Amino acid sequence: MLHKWLLGICSTAVALVSISANDLNARANAIVENFTDKQIVGQLAQVAISSVLNADYSLNEDLVRYYAKLHVGSFLISPFANGPNDLTGVVGWGLTDWRDIIARIQEIVMEENDGIPMIYGLDSVHGAGFVLNTTLFGAQINSGASFNPELVYEMGRITAQDTLAAGVPWVFGPILEISSNPLWPRTYETFGEDTHLVSVMGSALIRGLQSNNQTAACMKHFIGYSKTPSGHDKDGIQISDFDLLNYYVDPFKTAIDAGVMTTMQTYISINGVPSISNHKILQKLLREDLAFEGLAVTDFGVIGELNSFHRVARTVGEAVRITKLFLDESPEYVDRLKESAKRIIKTKLQLGLFDTPVPGADDVAKVRNDADVEKSLEMARESIVLLQNNDSTLPISSSSSVFLTGHSAHNIGNQCGGWSVRWHGYTGNDYFPNGVSVRDGMVDIAGDKVVYFNGLDYDGNYTAANLSTAKVHASQAEYTVVIIGEQPYAEKTGDIDDLALPAGQIEYVNELASVSTKVILVLFAGRPRLLSDLPENVHAVVHGLLACEQGGKAVAEILYGQVSPSGRMPITYPKDSGNILMPYNHRVSTLCADSTYCEMQWDFGTGLSYTEFIYSDLTLSRAIVTSSSDSIDVSLTVMNSGSMAGKETVMLFLTQPYRSISVPEVKQLKKFTKISLEPGQTQRVSFTLTAEDWSVYYPQIGNDCDVYNETATANPLCATFTLQTGDYPYGSLLSESVQYSG
Repeated sequence: MLHKWLLGICSTAVALVSISANDLNARANAIVENFTDKQIVGQLAQVAISSVLNADYSLNEDLVRYYAKLHVGSFLISPFANGPNDLTGVVGWGLTDWRDIIARIQEIVMEENDGIPMIYGLDSVHGAGFVLNTTLFGAQINSGASFNPELVYEMGRITAQDTLAAGVPWVFGPILEISSNPLWPRTYETFGEDTHLVSVMGSALIRGLQSNNQTAACMKHFIGYSKTPSGHDKDGIQISDFDLLNYYVDPFKTAIDAGVMTTMQTYISINGVPSISNHKILQKLLREDLAFEGLAVTDFGVIGELNSFHRVARTVGEAVRITKLFLDESPEYVDRLKESAKRIIKTKLQLGLFDTPVPGADDVAKVRNDADVEKSLEMARESIVLLQNNDSTLPISSSSSVFLTGHSAHNIGNQCGGWSVRWHGYTGNDYFPNGVSVRDGMVDIAGDKVVYFNGLDYDGNYTAANLSTAKVHASQAEYTVVIIGEQPYAEKTGDIDDLALPAGQIEYVNELASVSTKVILVLFAGRPRLLSDLPENVHAVVHGLLACEQGGKAVAEILYGQVSPSGRMPITYPKDSGNILMPYNHRVSTLCADSTYCEMQWDFGTGLSYTEFIYSDLTLSRAIVTSSSDSIDVSLTVMNSGSMAGKETVMLFLTQPYRSISVPEVKQLKKFTKISLEPGQTQRVSFTLTAEDWSVYYPQIGNDCDVYNETATANPLCATFTLQTGDYPYGSLLSESVQYSG
């Protein structure tokens, strides 16, 4: 088991195995013990759905039967992941299509395998994005920006419901990576750059996904995938055990504590060893230190990539052999394969697939109900971030004249990003009949007070005539709202070498700012693109991240003051290219050009409101901690001193000024909560800190984490911690000190 150590004290968690889990193990053991070697190997294989479809995507039953006779245990992915069918033009399957296809596959598989079902998996990463006419949520980065785990739980519950309604019980999510390089094209799939935030949100999403007891969540990608040094997808990483344990492990540990059923490993190499064949990572860390007992699945095609990508195997056949190097020869090898097959069968038993091979029939009628759509809208509202509001430019009166422009002003696909209908998403509105663009959301509120014209594309191209027309409109309006950012992408298709927005987008906004009274910049992007001088030239900045179908309505409500913004940036927004690899919790020895403060465009946690919150009266239950069993109760008062109801995220940071084991971080988020206050209302907010919050993991992986001893008697500086809360990151922080004297 993985332990956290501080000052010579170790805290271990004991897992209790329920009787039902014992029964599942016994049933799985009994089934697998009767398997032939071919059946065992077959259960470990997973086949893409396209392998059993005809050219028009009708089911080829002969191919299904071929794979069924090979005892294949799983199918995955949408055939429309790369776009519409070439023959029919169809862009996806709805619930009935999915259920019919899966039912027939399941029927054939069970006929050929003595009643053993297959399990189907889909990447439902922000709603059931590969099932048409379901409830889509914003990307995971929006969940992080909401700082609302209750809403994230609901997102998980609805995602599982809609995916299960399609007959699919396995969701390949959530991503539990820590955003480490903003160039990375999967940044928007993370919850943010903070370990604690990702842990809390990941646990909430997993509990929501698995709340129906018929869906398996999949924590991914184990581990370190996001630490790409170049920002390019699939780049190998170099990382110490200390950093891996203290920055990247906790979200996975928390997920395991939450009962996550499955995990997916990653494409990358870690310290030169491909993850798929990395005994230290997959056996020592995952199975031994973290004691994960669930099903583990490879990412798409990674065994073959030992040959084609990592070049550690000369052939695909040798690639398969390399994945077995950590195993001994027969009979232990057969026993090891049996163990893997038992995990798969246990998962199928746990999900009830033996009794209900095509689950979710009762969920079909629930899909896209009004309450679910409202939850998606709530997530959009609470995740959109007001980054700048000079001279209280926002909110806009519905009676004011507004000129609306920009390539994302009327583009729902750009609001959604990747993993929406297809793998790398669609730009435009055609594939999102249930969505609301910002243009439509604003017109719904202000009618003909909104004039819309767009003369700009994503690449920053515009004609002189279109710019001239736009400038005339801007000069005649009280406000100009410009909506720019990124277009959809996913994984490798989103690789970039420069975090700056296309120059033409910036030029277009600046041209309008030169003639307009008040310019409001709205961004839709999955990563923090550099803005050059735009923040200095516009009055307000709103970031929608990738709020998806309800993002247009939510942005409009915020612009017009129907909703007070409450989102907070879950990542640091860099100001220039030299500081893009500096999260808020960087080590104190990581310095910028002036060797003091590293100026960012917006810090982690930035998020303005239309009301004002005042923090006061910070109290601690104790200032001296004497043992690992001691806890600290932290309380403070928060008051809404403004004239509008609002929601506020209260954050508690911990700072260790000195640490002998490793250079300490500037600060670390340890607790947060989101509260809602009416004007004039006051609330007492409380947190409880335990040894888990002020301790560190001590390397090495696979050695059960050796004890690190640092007492106040031996090193008082290193045993002193500072607690900070307050109106972060705007100043006026409240702080108190705590010392460990054990």
